[in-house]
Amino acid sequence: MRTKYKPWAKPYIEEHLEYSLSDEEISSLDDIYLEIGCGKGEFIVDMALNNPDKLFIGVEKNVTCAGISLKKIVEKEIPNIKFLYKDGEQVICLLKDNSVNRIYLNFSDPWPKKRHFKRRLTNVNFLNEYRRILKNDGLIIFKSDNKDLFDYSIEELKAANFNIISLNYDYDGLDNDDVQTEYEKKFRAQGISIKKVVVGK
Repeated sequence: MRTKYKPWAKPYIEEHLEYSLSDEEISSLDDIYLEIGCGKGEFIVDMALNNPDKLFIGVEKNVTCAGISLKKIVEKEIPNIKFLYKDGEQVICLLKDNSVNRIYLNFSDPWPKKRHFKRRLTNVNFLNEYRRILKNDGLIIFKSDNKDLFDYSIEELKAANFNIISLNYDYDGLDNDDVQTEYEKKFRAQGISIKKVVVGK
């Protein structure tokens, strides 16, 4: 589902740097809730509105999705979100050890070709970094419509010695601490089952 390029997106991002962070500020973050690949922002916006006492960090590298996501944040004047128009890898390497409560990976790019598997956000190289930045009681929450990616992710999580807390190949979307993304609503309407796994260190 490619998002049509919007020429206004990059200028809009540059006009609203009050929602962004410098590298130095990223490195000082603590006690955060991180969504990597936040798309058009529906998930992180609703999560932040539902949890005004928590600081959410949204990361998105697609300029059009980033612009759309940021527009929602700005229009709703949400104080507990910071938004980063960056590649996830750039942000992860800046975060300090034991600083993240939750990592949300929602409908990540499946990178279906084997030579691109290292780009998957659930590749063991990413998982090792997630372990570093997660608090001891922190969690990774991963949702996907793609069974091949999900199966791969489960194997990678096991190889990285994460503790699987819950695993569901037909998630009903009703967990109290969850909201549905735009993609999730579309997939459900099409009758596509949603897979979800929650893991800890």
